[in-house]
Amino acid sequence: MSGLPREEPSDQQHSSSSAIDATNLIRNQPPTKVLMKKPLTIDTESLELKENEKVQLYRHQVAGHYPIFWKSGVICKPIQKNELEFYQYISEHLKDIIPFVPRYLGVVTMNYGDLPPTPTEIKTKGSAMAEFPEQSSQTAEFNRFSKWGLRCHQKKKSALKRPVVKYIKLEDLTMPFSRPNILDLKIGSRVYGVGDDPDKVKRKIQKSAKTTSKSLGLRLCGMQVYNSDDDEYVFRDKFYGRMLDEKGFYAAIEEFFTHEGTLRVAVVRSFLRQIEKLLQVVAEQKSFQFFSSSLLFICEGCRPSDQKNLHGGVKNKDFERIDLRFIDFAQSARDTEKKGVDEGFLMGLENILSHLKTLEAKGKRHNAEAQKGEGDAEDSSTRTEQNTARKRKLEVA
Repeated sequence: MSGLPREEPSDQQHSSSSAIDATNLIRNQPPTKVLMKKPLTIDTESLELKENEKVQLYRHQVAGHYPIFWKSGVICKPIQKNELEFYQYISEHLKDIIPFVPRYLGVVTMNYGDLPPTPTEIKTKGSAMAEFPEQSSQTAEFNRFSKWGLRCHQKKKSALKRPVVKYIKLEDLTMPFSRPNILDLKIGSRVYGVGDDPDKVKRKIQKSAKTTSKSLGLRLCGMQVYNSDDDEYVFRDKFYGRMLDEKGFYAAIEEFFTHEGTLRVAVVRSFLRQIEKLLQVVAEQKSFQFFSSSLLFICEGCRPSDQKNLHGGVKNKDFERIDLRFIDFAQSARDTEKKGVDEGFLMGLENILSHLKTLEAKGKRHNAEAQKGEGDAEDSSTRTEQNTARKRKLEVA
């Protein structure tokens, strides 16, 4: 599309000696047909913005700069020019990627007066949450908000204080989940956009050099993990992610995939399959360069057996349900020179694939050891019963 800026010369890409050569791995393989995942079935009519329903702060925002709003099952993000043009372009020219991004539902204009009041911060057990003084019946199921969404609302809402602001409408991917666990990973070693001024580029490169973006092509931007004991979430924000070294980063990923002390092998495996499909699609396309985009991981955080005791909300019977989407395209740029995505981006996807394979193997090993332990315990119990029976026979004799 002509409206997107041309790509400027990129900075020297960083790589790790342990990173997989993603470019060779993908580009040296013959093109294969990608089996797209089946989109979640959501009633489109229910996603229309209802005039009589209040706009609310989106309760599951774990990253980003500006507050995201929610209305009638639709999330509303302030429009970024490149992101809007990306969604409009792929609907006609890059349809293979559509199943891997949130469903685009158009644009809506809202007045500043339509936006909700800033929530009241509540301190509970050392964690900050937020509540609105009023909630519609449709969203009263879990009247708590991530600390990051609260922060964005408090710091950035005034920036939206204009007569009207246009918002992109996207499907709320958390709708099918009772208590969604969410992980936002920034992909790539280049974290600045083509339109950033030289000073901003310099600052971003310096900031990135101190994080796992440089060595892994990955950085944790936000995470929430449900704790069923308290019916609350444990939150991790971008400042936490910036402090992590490689070991800490991988430990945080394992935390996301652990429930009650057990690695969720089936969930890890499902995400693996989806990332492999996404990697193939983005590596083969030559329409866009992706900078500062993210992978969004969503999985159920509450077992179906525990959901019956929760206040309201959907009841998701599939504890292994997942959703993986490619998000955040404000820094995307048309690939006018047909280079394909850069090596730092591919390195990030390959590194998260490699680590998930390691987690899958670790979980399988632990499960096998646990089953063996149970078998040994049963054998020991059987031997004890047999010895007891022999002893009784001897006593009778």
